[in-house]
Amino acid sequence: MIEFLSFALTGRLFIFLLRKFPPFRSFMGKWEYSQELFDCDLCLGFWVYLALSPFFKMKIDMIENKVVRNTVLAGVTSFLTFLAALGWKEHFEIVVIEDDF
Repeated sequence: MIEFLSFALTGRLFIFLLRKFPPFRSFMGKWEYSQELFDCDLCLGFWVYLALSPFFKMKIDMIENKVVRNTVLAGVTSFLTFLAALGWKEHFEIVVIEDDF
């Protein structure tokens, strides 16, 4: 459980840093499809977690194939951290209601 949490938090840190890093931002802004990938928390998270998964060597007993295991792990972790980030933003977001009358 601790391994999974460290994996998830490391990935979220990389996602945050990639979005703030100016050379990566300018590189990702060159093509339309890369900009969509960069703007999507779930999409960028999948690729970050897929790149990180070989370094953490997490075990999923049901899946023997490393490529399939890393892909499933990246997808599940990306989805769970996406939901956690969405809940965090929803809970702590400040909503301003303007009166148009």
